[in-house]
Amino acid sequence: MPNATEEPGKGESRRWRGQDPADRIATRRRQLLDAGLELMGTIGAAEMSMRAVCRAAGLTERYFYESFTNLDALQLAILDEVVLGARDRLLTALADAPPQPDKVFAHVVTRFTDYMDEDPRRGRIMFVESQATMALGERGNQLIVEFTAPIAMSLAGGERKRNPPDEVDIRLNAHAIFGALAFLYRPWLDGALDISRDRFDRHATSAITELARARSSSPGRLPAGK
Repeated sequence: MPNATEEPGKGESRRWRGQDPADRIATRRRQLLDAGLELMGTIGAAEMSMRAVCRAAGLTERYFYESFTNLDALQLAILDEVVLGARDRLLTALADAPPQPDKVFAHVVTRFTDYMDEDPRRGRIMFVESQATMALGERGNQLIVEFTAPIAMSLAGGERKRNPPDEVDIRLNAHAIFGALAFLYRPWLDGALDISRDRFDRHATSAITELARARSSSPGRLPAGK
């Protein structure tokens, strides 16, 4: 007898319970992503299994392979969803930030803290599980720059004429900012830092703003990377 969340195996091309086949596939994929996010954000990627994900989603294994080739593919999709969701939140924050340069990053940090606080599982997935396996580590390293480079470039804007960053400065600052975020947000989200949200946001703003100003380039002397 099929699970209550699944349709019978026959008649896949027909509507079932008011849904077209494509809609049913999308619904099942979302169930798997939600189940995977819960497991990845609580027990961790290394302890996950395809069977555990299917049990949590209320689906059989054949539906897992309908959307994902293997467990790595699911975990990568979850990582992308969390990190790119954070990136989009930050880009939106940059777009509607106050015009005063000294207030820009305070605004961005507040919005990022909102994103983390809405679902603390996001913090573990972004800052811990992004390096839990080889596949996640490779993708995580790609996402670090994509996630933080817009912040680094935005913060560098006020100093570009006096002290312009090169591409390596921006990339290194992106990694430095991500590392700072990881070691600031993880203990705060876990409750290990007994400080107010306002104090936390102010300190994160100060620390990350300073990191974004770091320079190792020598304009006019050495090419990027030297």
